[in-house]
Amino acid sequence: MESISQSADTERRPRWFGTPAILCVILCSLTFLPISRSGAASNGTCPSTPILLVYPKISRLYENVIAQIKKGLQEVVHAEVGVCSIDGLPSSTQDSDSKAIIAVGESAFAASIHTYHKATVVPILVRELPQGARSGISLFLDPQIYIQQLIELSPEVKAVTLIYRDDVPRSFIDAVKTAAAAHDLRFAAMSVATIRDAALAVEAVMRSAGPQDGVWFQRGVVGMNADILVPKIVGLSWEKKVPVFTDEADYVARGMLFAMTQDYLAIGRSVAKLIDSAGPGIRYASGPKRVLNRRTAQAIGIALRTAQEKAFDYVYQ
Repeated sequence: MESISQSADTERRPRWFGTPAILCVILCSLTFLPISRSGAASNGTCPSTPILLVYPKISRLYENVIAQIKKGLQEVVHAEVGVCSIDGLPSSTQDSDSKAIIAVGESAFAASIHTYHKATVVPILVRELPQGARSGISLFLDPQIYIQQLIELSPEVKAVTLIYRDDVPRSFIDAVKTAAAAHDLRFAAMSVATIRDAALAVEAVMRSAGPQDGVWFQRGVVGMNADILVPKIVGLSWEKKVPVFTDEADYVARGMLFAMTQDYLAIGRSVAKLIDSAGPGIRYASGPKRVLNRRTAQAIGIALRTAQEKAFDYVYQ
């Protein structure tokens, strides 16, 4: 499964699709790696621009993600967007000349709202809306998108099981349940906290599943120990003809049927629209990157149509 083809309409799209899932895990943690970024002011202070994008201390590996969010912002606001690490924020509370401050993740939001207490700070890629925020963009994609994609590939599916980390907000689990009910699918969910929990959940769910059962491995579950879990999941998927999917694109290369991950250009565009006209509350991001494994589709009996393949940004052979 080493080869990959790109849909005909995606030549201009970035090829870093494998990083979003890892980034989102990092953004939600409390520990970040130091980074020295071009775009943040070299003297340690944030630039004074109409829109300021503040990001946590992250590895240089994810600079492109921040750049994509910035680009999406600029496409909508048509104004200069400054970029700044939380290390560049002033040490004391002060006013800001920026119309809005976009904070990437919980730690960046907490630091920004502390520093610019009178400014509009909009959090993005957060699990839940932080205290003090009026609106924001979720770390998670809209569950409806996953359920619709599952049904498009496997119309015979009658049920979906979600296996999720125990720190996922209840509101997201309820949203998945609602999305399943909207398509008349039975819904079940299993929470896991350790690699042992995850292995037991895989065994319990996959052994009893069949072609009419979709299984969703939510963010972070497989990453507990991918070398152990992925071969087991994929092997049982092929044996039992079960469509398995995730929101971590890297695992599609290793045999999971499909994944959808954040499109960071779309994130930037979406948050730009929140600045002036958004009602309160957190919104799920839309416009995902879609990744498919053709070999697994064939192995579990899915006869892919050309139009179906073209709907994906990347297709593994």
